[in-house]
Amino acid sequence: MHVANIIRKYLGWCPNARTMRTALPVIATPPATIHPAQPDGGAGGSGRIDRGIKLALGSIRILFRNRRLLWFSLLTGLVMIISLASGLYLQFISGTTPFPGTNLVTSPASILIARGSLPWIALTFITGLTTTFLTYYLPAALIACVSLILSGRAATIRDGLAHAGRYLRPLLVWAIIWAFVGTVESFIISSSTSPNGSPGNFGLTLIAMVVLAVIGVLTLFVVPLIVLSNESLFPAVTESVALFRKIWGEIIACFFILFLIAFAVLLVSLIPMIAIGFSIATAGAIVVTYILVMFVLLFIGSTIVEIAIVGLYMYGKTGTLSAMYEGKQGRVETA
Repeated sequence: MHVANIIRKYLGWCPNARTMRTALPVIATPPATIHPAQPDGGAGGSGRIDRGIKLALGSIRILFRNRRLLWFSLLTGLVMIISLASGLYLQFISGTTPFPGTNLVTSPASILIARGSLPWIALTFITGLTTTFLTYYLPAALIACVSLILSGRAATIRDGLAHAGRYLRPLLVWAIIWAFVGTVESFIISSSTSPNGSPGNFGLTLIAMVVLAVIGVLTLFVVPLIVLSNESLFPAVTESVALFRKIWGEIIACFFILFLIAFAVLLVSLIPMIAIGFSIATAGAIVVTYILVMFVLLFIGSTIVEIAIVGLYMYGKTGTLSAMYEGKQGRVETA
């Protein structure tokens, strides 16, 4: 009952309420390029947690009310699949078993490209650059659409993609930087990995992954700053770090709530699969179905996370939450 009351409080949902459509909202918001007053930090930890919950649940609500944003989930999912497939294929042709300890994929009889060689490095960088650039370009378009929705205007997917096209240069430079860093990480990992796929220097690999994760978190707002504040790349990086320091509590609370929701969905999805019963005939179908559920949840979750990042960015810049994240505005459907 406590969980249900929290969901009703923040999502504004009532099982006995009838569906109502309100008039198209007219929201007066300042241009994204100005720099209004900064947030004062709120009422301690409880205030940060409360805002984090509102941002998480509000992001889900915004996606439900603008379901055509799910096209970004589909496009992002395709990019993820391409990235995964290219990474596995690169491992395959370099003689590394992608799934060590299994017979799902076997390495070729002869190594086509040696790990750590110049062709291997070039291929790793090119594939990484392609997928990384798309990974930044699609969120940039989504951020542009969400910004229009929050201002009460209709947002088309085409308009979002066109708006993101104005920032190809900083997005491409940012993608090149990350592709280079990713290539270095892959080189470090491959150099310490044995031919059968087991890590040789686990500590070095772990350090490289942690460093990349920290840099990624600190530069969480680089793309929103480029798209919404028209910042150049390197000022956007420094300001992203400053924004993270101001609203780190809201970021942790928001992402933690989204993680709990995703975990609950995965757990609930297991119930009908378990009810069917495990057998030799159904085990494979159950595993495949569950993997598909995980992929769909990952694709949709990526869109929800970007919507939440827009809300966090706007709160960090203005010190106030957008009304739509609190469920106080009507329905605006994208076209």
